[in-house]
Amino acid sequence: MVGEGESSNRERAVWGQAAVGYYSRSREALGKEPTALEDIAMALGACEMGGRFDDSMLDGRCGVLGEDREIAEEVIGDLMTNVFHAADGAVVPELLLNAVTGAEYREETARAEAWRRLGPARPFGEFLAAVRQALVTVHDLDADGMLESAARMFREEAEEERFALAAERRGR
Repeated sequence: MVGEGESSNRERAVWGQAAVGYYSRSREALGKEPTALEDIAMALGACEMGGRFDDSMLDGRCGVLGEDREIAEEVIGDLMTNVFHAADGAVVPELLLNAVTGAEYREETARAEAWRRLGPARPFGEFLAAVRQALVTVHDLDADGMLESAARMFREEAEEERFALAAERRGR
């Protein structure tokens, strides 16, 4: 099912959960609501801890997500997909996207409702919101477009896995 050099959706979910967990623990350790700069630093640190790094990234460049726009776009884009895999079963991608993207353009009640609907999946949303802010602030990237692309990639990968499992069952 998984080709040479590819990761399974389960592995991707583990890496996504690692990033969300690292971010959540960093916020807890801070002991207060983070400033914007603290939140950006924690989000980028979590991305470095939970990102999927192929062999070309293992040379230490993963530590430059706050400095190198191109590497950040590639690594964090992949990590966002991993987070959608980690959230699978806890929340649908549309609810995460609704809570995280374009929130500044909605009324407070609509924002609050979007976050309420995340329920126990709120840590995924908090992490993605912090990453979104970091991408916009540090690199002026289209973070909403990246999130939508990551959700699309997640859906494609989940469908491929479902199809492969169904084909395997039929072949038995």
